Amino acid sequence: MSELVEYLDKTKWGLRFTLAFLSLAIGFFMWGVISAIGILSYPEYHNIYYLVFVSSIPIVGDLAISRLSDVKLGRKTTFFITMLLYAIGSILFIVNSWFFSSNIYVALLAYTMGIIGVEGEVPVALSLISELFPLKYREKLLIILPNFDNVGAVVASLIAFITYSLSSSYSIEVASMGIVALVGAAFAILVRLSLPESIRWLVSKGSIERAREEIRKISYKKEEIKVSDISKTVPFGWRYAFLIFIGISQYLTYGLMAYIIAAYYFTGNAINLVVFFANLGASIAGVIAMFVVDSVGTRKFSVISYLGGFLSMFPIIAFVLFFPKNLILFYILLFLNMVFSEFGWGVRTVYEPTLMPTKSRAFLIGLIRFPIMVTYTASVYLTSTFTELQFVLFNTFFWLLGAASSIGWYIKGYDINMVPIEKTSGEAKKLLAKEVA
Repeated sequence: MSELVEYLDKTKWGLRFTLAFLSLAIGFFMWGVISAIGILSYPEYHNIYYLVFVSSIPIVGDLAISRLSDVKLGRKTTFFITMLLYAIGSILFIVNSWFFSSNIYVALLAYTMGIIGVEGEVPVALSLISELFPLKYREKLLIILPNFDNVGAVVASLIAFITYSLSSSYSIEVASMGIVALVGAAFAILVRLSLPESIRWLVSKGSIERAREEIRKISYKKEEIKVSDISKTVPFGWRYAFLIFIGISQYLTYGLMAYIIAAYYFTGNAINLVVFFANLGASIAGVIAMFVVDSVGTRKFSVISYLGGFLSMFPIIAFVLFFPKNLILFYILLFLNMVFSEFGWGVRTVYEPTLMPTKSRAFLIGLIRFPIMVTYTASVYLTSTFTELQFVLFNTFFWLLGAASSIGWYIKGYDINMVPIEKTSGEAKKLLAKEVA
């Protein structure tokens, strides 16, 4: 077993990795598009319970689909199920806009199908990235691939801005975004036919021969790299708590500032622009983070991300107090704040899969996100009565939670750069004992 995963970590990049990259990228892109549709549809209904629903339903995908992936389906088969779900959701969005006058119940059904698909894909995708790609590229890919979520939201909000500018119709806006989502789903089907299965998942299930076959399909060449080690261990409970705290910090501050603030305090096309500039800042930051994470180490990167996000809230507080009508200034400040939000998201996507064991990795990532999404859903409802100042102060508090958690991990935790996932997840000793037995 150890020789298989060691070979995989040192495999040279090949065509199958490129196809896997494209497959995963389109999945995250779809996540951004469908998430944006859910929020940008809000003005059509202007119902707080609509927002509460679209905030809470992703929990289903995170838990149910990730569990199926771990226990029975593996990574590759799961992706075809999730594609079917968000293709159906995309079709329903279009049909609802054209034939049902944007009926709220059809819209919620469309969003439910779509978001369970794309959200359920996230823990599985993060697991596959960490399990499949060579160690040399792992951290970079764990940042840049999920960043396509932001790119998807940028594209969706830009299309929404253009179509609303031309038509002043939310129905046309949603239908246009639905068409983009449907095209993305069709492209995903084509590239995923050649997606490899996770070798590590196969090994964890005892399918050693199939794992060897998958490795032969991927590459016959190996390169020498300098593999790092860690000198300390952190109990599972500490790792789990750390990921929940930084997750609550990042998920709430991103979701509330990139989406919910637009729904509560902006009208017309300004809603689309808030989502556009927020995700544009995050998209650009994802590229920067990809190059920074290996040079500074994951612990320092974590502190920079969350402490920087906390400090970036103070200019926004000043904006609310002294320049509340200057929308251009707000877009600039939001753009900068989302840079740190994306850094924080990068910390999460690097640590969530690498700190969890292979056998239940996808489900544990989903389980980490359960309290995060419950807190977020409650916050969406709670902040609906807030003033804008209270809203940004609420966000500042959660940035502080993330900063404190990242400092705690800097002291107690470890960097995972170039360290095999069996060691970062704490399962190396168990695997060795099993091989000896």
